[in-house]
Amino acid sequence: MIPTNTFALLPLAAIALSALSAQPASARIGGNTVSHGIRNGKKPHLPVVEPVKRANSDKTKRKVKKRKNSCVARPNNATATLSTSGPSSTASLGNGWGVNTDATSSWQATSTSSSAPAATTSAGTSYNSEWTMTENWSGNSFFDHWSFWSWDDPTHGTVHYVDAGTAWNEGLISINDKGNAIMKVDTTQNVQGGRKSVRIHGNLVYTGGLVLMDAVHMPVGCGTWPAWWSNGPNWPYGGEIDILEGVNAFSQNQISLHTGSGCRMVESEMEMQGKLTTGNFDQFNCASYETSNQGCGVRDTYHTDGYGEGYNAVGGGVVAMKWDKEGIKIWWFNRNSIPADITAEQPMPSTWGTPVADFPSTECNPYQYFYDHFNIFDTTFCGDWAGADNVWNYAGYAGQDQSCAAMTGYSTCSDYVLNNGNAFQNAYWEVAYVKYFNSTTAL
Repeated sequence: MIPTNTFALLPLAAIALSALSAQPASARIGGNTVSHGIRNGKKPHLPVVEPVKRANSDKTKRKVKKRKNSCVARPNNATATLSTSGPSSTASLGNGWGVNTDATSSWQATSTSSSAPAATTSAGTSYNSEWTMTENWSGNSFFDHWSFWSWDDPTHGTVHYVDAGTAWNEGLISINDKGNAIMKVDTTQNVQGGRKSVRIHGNLVYTGGLVLMDAVHMPVGCGTWPAWWSNGPNWPYGGEIDILEGVNAFSQNQISLHTGSGCRMVESEMEMQGKLTTGNFDQFNCASYETSNQGCGVRDTYHTDGYGEGYNAVGGGVVAMKWDKEGIKIWWFNRNSIPADITAEQPMPSTWGTPVADFPSTECNPYQYFYDHFNIFDTTFCGDWAGADNVWNYAGYAGQDQSCAAMTGYSTCSDYVLNNGNAFQNAYWEVAYVKYFNSTTAL
């Protein structure tokens, strides 16, 4: 992302107390002592992963973005309180999952078997999945599961994030006739200061699990910086997982990890379709403060439809993120290749083949460096990555063969974004669902 030889790490921003209201109202997931994570001060011994095929290494320089964390320094056992209306209590879901629910509808998922029983679909196919769905965010209630961020953009974008009321009233969010959630940006031709957009934080807080996101369309175009990602407390110590992200006219997804000190990748044990990205720092060191926020990155050079225009041309598909004791893996399935077990809500990751990105646990305990995460959708403009001079004015990486300066005729990203609202008709998310799965064995 933004080259580290050009941009120094930004100082940590001062944190406004009011920003806490944008976060999930979460607490330690009470009740049971879990065998994974560090909620109870335990750091589990993780098995050594057997060496596998050596990962490809992309020797082109990585464009390192600045952090886009939620700007909330919250210790692992603290409770953030929502000052806005909405969920305010925490229920226990399975093995270590916490979700904000209405105070009158707290519930607990129960499971006594070591793995989920085989399920039979309406078509008669039987699956023996170890994963059980705990949450399905879709349809008319989709936005009920999210909190709206309406403060300044931590990545210094040419953007104005709006609250839920403004988003509904101005048509920036809606549910279409297919039951899919739409998140758009303001397309007024000329605006001042920043273009209106939406950033939403999921009200489920989890440590480990399987998350599926099906989007029919994602934002595209010069000046845009869309992302689907997850973040923990007290950045970067709770970890950040960038699942679907890129800028401008990229055609390749950039998957990244950002952590505190000590998390490293072992290249010989990364079996994946994507390629490691490089910069001026050790690409195997995921620690943000030690790499000027470079972290560990994998670029999807394998698929032509994994990001941007190519993604939208095939009607999108499903991005899967599995976070368990083996580490963190990301898969991409376009609309025509979604596995039947995903459609049946009985996912079988062991049958999905090689992931796009593979971050093994060998030298990075996935419950020490990542915990208490919540998912985020956002679309910002310009900022520390899309608007950086050596990104806006240059091309030749991530599948973009012409610079945005050349394509738009504007020398700066911000000038283009503020004066060309019509150019952002396709800068929208259309999301069919976000589904969360738990396991009593994999985690």
